[in-house]
Amino acid sequence: MRITRRVSLCLAAFLMASLFFSCSGSKWKDGAWQGKAEGIHGDVLLTVTVQKGRIAKITIEKQEEAAGVTDLAFSRIPETIIKHQSPKVDAVTGATGSSKAIMAAVEDALTKAVKQ
Repeated sequence: MRITRRVSLCLAAFLMASLFFSCSGSKWKDGAWQGKAEGIHGDVLLTVTVQKGRIAKITIEKQEEAAGVTDLAFSRIPETIIKHQSPKVDAVTGATGSSKAIMAAVEDALTKAVKQ
C-alpha cells in the first residue's frame, strides 16, 4: 500500500513538473536560423524556421548526398524533427550518414536560436 502511494506521488510530481516546464516558455527565439554539418559527400546546409518558439519548418538549402539513396532521409528526418521538436530522432536505415548530417545541421541552427 505504501509503495503504491509513493509511486502515485512520484508520478504526480513528474506530471506537474512536465506541465510546468512545457508551459514555461520556449527555449528558441523566433526567426530563420541557418545550420551546417558535414555529410558523406559534402556539407548539408539548411534553414530552420522557429515560430512561437517551436520548430515550424526545415528547408534544405544545399546538399550533395547520393540521390535516390538519401531521398527518404531528406524528406523524413525534417518532418520527424518538427513533429518531435527535437533534432535527436532515429536515422533512416540505409542513409544513416545523411540522417546524422541533417540532425547535426539542425542542432547547429538551433544553437543560434537559443534564448539567452
